[in-house]
Amino acid sequence: MGLITCLKCGGAISEKAIVCPHCKSYLSQQNSIMCEECGTEYEIKLSTCPNCGCPNLTIEQKKQKKKQKGIIISVVVLALIAVCVFGFSILQKAKEAEYYSNMECVSYTMLDGAAKAENAGNLIKSVWYNAIYEERDTETDKYTMKNGEFVDDFNDALSNLFADGNFINSISEIELNQSEVTGLMKKLKNPPKKYEEAYAVLKTYYDNYIKMTKSVISLDGSLQTFSEEFNTYDTDTVNSFEKMKLYLD
Repeated sequence: MGLITCLKCGGAISEKAIVCPHCKSYLSQQNSIMCEECGTEYEIKLSTCPNCGCPNLTIEQKKQKKKQKGIIISVVVLALIAVCVFGFSILQKAKEAEYYSNMECVSYTMLDGAAKAENAGNLIKSVWYNAIYEERDTETDKYTMKNGEFVDDFNDALSNLFADGNFINSISEIELNQSEVTGLMKKLKNPPKKYEEAYAVLKTYYDNYIKMTKSVISLDGSLQTFSEEFNTYDTDTVNSFEKMKLYLD
């Protein structure tokens, strides 16, 4: 038993079939077709629909049309995939650019805060030392002396320093700088792979910066321990920044 092609739908059917199992049309009536546009039934031998003029597509033409439609769909799908990939690439680059901008900003913001802390720390050391050893200095005399005499206790000199309006403003600027830096560091917690190594260096820089700035905001220990620790924090912060510069343009 052989197979033939249904003239209506193009499906493979038995040559002995009476009704096409695919489109349910009677094979004896396949000398006529139904217009795809208006639904008019007319003889298959006509090239166009006598009612609306729609072309009579043969089975091969229908197959070709279906094939072309499939190609068009494939092209559209590939184009959409390409657009998505390209869009993701642009988004990724935008995120990396934003991350770098924040990383650069926080690096130089910490440097500014560290410079302010360095000035404050050096003044604290001078006032502390001059009050203990009763050494005069134009910068520290207003804190270490009263009525032409040295204060009885270095704590009085330090209290005078921390009550001074200009020094209060300096400490406030350092605290504000800390707050700004902390906010920026929170944005940098999850670095893109490209900046993972840079973030590790930045984190060390941040830790040293925090130690340095905190040491001048809240004094602790003796003059010797303060001086030694402050000098260490200062050196470590500067060295950390130098390492961080390698990752900045």
